[in-house]
Amino acid sequence: MAEKIGYSLGDGSANLIFQMMMMFQFFFYTDVFGIKATAAGTILFVARFFDAFVDPVVGILADRTNTKCGKYRPWILWTAIPFAVFFVLAFTTPDLAERGKITYAGITYTLLMSIYSFNNTPYDSLGGVMTSDIKERTSISSVRFVAATIATFVVQGLTLPLVNKFGQGDDQRGWFLTILLFAVVSVILLVITFFSTKKRIKPPVNQKTSVK
Repeated sequence: MAEKIGYSLGDGSANLIFQMMMMFQFFFYTDVFGIKATAAGTILFVARFFDAFVDPVVGILADRTNTKCGKYRPWILWTAIPFAVFFVLAFTTPDLAERGKITYAGITYTLLMSIYSFNNTPYDSLGGVMTSDIKERTSISSVRFVAATIATFVVQGLTLPLVNKFGQGDDQRGWFLTILLFAVVSVILLVITFFSTKKRIKPPVNQKTSVK
């Protein structure tokens, strides 16, 4: 159970960031950063479109990763800090002209979506190599989704109160400190996931997968 909980914290970490993007990114761009709604919507769309090409690349790289920690666990550790950094940058409000803001938002959000793929795709795959027991895999998934749900409730219930508390009337400062707090927690959870999980299933020695 300790290993299942440790694994689930990785999904809790990812959902602290993913749910923030889903629930507040558009609002943040328009009401805090000061980007027009059409530009904000375009940024979100383009980043998602680009991510459709990133995902399979991540899968190819992860499948070809060979370390003493396995194929997938290292990616959780390697991406923990970059994930948090781009999360903070995507909710930071530099003092720029309108075009500069759009460019900054587009770059940081696209990179955040990409690093999310580099983190979450191997994380998803890790659950499949922790055990070959179908009941245990179901149990792992159940515990994982509990952590994800808790993270969702945290984002829904605590984000705006924290922004108000930290900002004291300064929304930009409030958002920055709130995201920074979530980012630190996210890194800690991912590190716990890395050290508490173990790969038990190894692919056949002669198994090969083509890029196609």
